[in-house]
Amino acid sequence: MTVARHITLTSFSGSITAGGTAQTALAANAKRKFLWLQNPPSSSENVSFDLDGTAVGDGTDITLEPGAAIGFDTAVPAGAVSVIAATTGTKFIVKEG
Repeated sequence: MTVARHITLTSFSGSITAGGTAQTALAANAKRKFLWLQNPPSSSENVSFDLDGTAVGDGTDITLEPGAAIGFDTAVPAGAVSVIAATTGTKFIVKEG
């Protein structure tokens, strides 16, 4: 039997403030039950996320192409989420529940 659970999501979406420089998108949260990371379809470049460190965009992070997303609803990372992209103003989507 599967039981659905209700999770309220809070958006921490934003845009890159300085191209090529990592920034914190979301603080660590030991009570996190859900995490969603997305590079919007309208983006023209990759966005990289690190789940408990500093994003560097060199292939060691989670790198999402435009339109790609990843969600965690089991084994949800509790660390701070860092994000990086090459261009200032590049948008990213981060949601936590």
